[in-house]
Amino acid sequence: MSTVLITGGNRGIGFGIAQAIAHRIPSSTIILGCRKPEKGHEAIEQLRELGVSSSLDVVQLDIEDIPSITAAVAALDKKYGKLDVLINNAASLQVPKTHHPAELKDTFNGNFNSCVTANVLVTKAFVPLLRKSSWPRVIMNSSARGSLGRTANRELPPVSLIDYCVCKAALNMLTLHYQIIEDNYKDDGESITFWSVSPGHTKTAFNNYQGKKDPVASAEAFVRLLESERGAIKPGTFWEFEDGKFQEVPW
Repeated sequence: MSTVLITGGNRGIGFGIAQAIAHRIPSSTIILGCRKPEKGHEAIEQLRELGVSSSLDVVQLDIEDIPSITAAVAALDKKYGKLDVLINNAASLQVPKTHHPAELKDTFNGNFNSCVTANVLVTKAFVPLLRKSSWPRVIMNSSARGSLGRTANRELPPVSLIDYCVCKAALNMLTLHYQIIEDNYKDDGESITFWSVSPGHTKTAFNNYQGKKDPVASAEAFVRLLESERGAIKPGTFWEFEDGKFQEVPW
């Protein structure tokens, strides 16, 4: 039985990931990391109404608040003693309303902090618990918009918020460097497998639900990675499920 923590698991793609894991890998214990625990409990009620029978839990977790992260680690350590899977899903994005330099600076820095720096803090904090797993895994919720290859090849249409693409590219680089560290890890505990996933254009609050995919459909690549046998999918790689194909995304 694996313990899986999904940051921002109470809505959107995070909720879809929780639902998909519960249906496909029902032996999992799925923990929803939420800024407001009451929202997590509401999400659990919704999952139960959808027929989910897996073990579900909530932990208060604000990925941009260090005391909250520290408390979440302590809570899961006390209750479970390990963490098998960390899915770094939570993020918030701000859209500048003007072209004023001060506002552009604040929104860009805020977006980078939420999408990248916060994931550094959360991942680093949970490493000791992950080391206690027999196969620890970390999956970053990225985007094909962060693919330098696809961007350079002009495979993607123009985007309205460049910040988002830059942040996801940085998150991908973070994934690669974390995997390089793990490839050379020789101390106590297990080495960690890192992957990035592009969920695709998903209907979420951020895009006013204008995406093409429902959140549970956007969870497919996450679940395929978790269903895989150890060693079957190379660590430090980037994946998506589009047009019926589970495929690697170029960095």
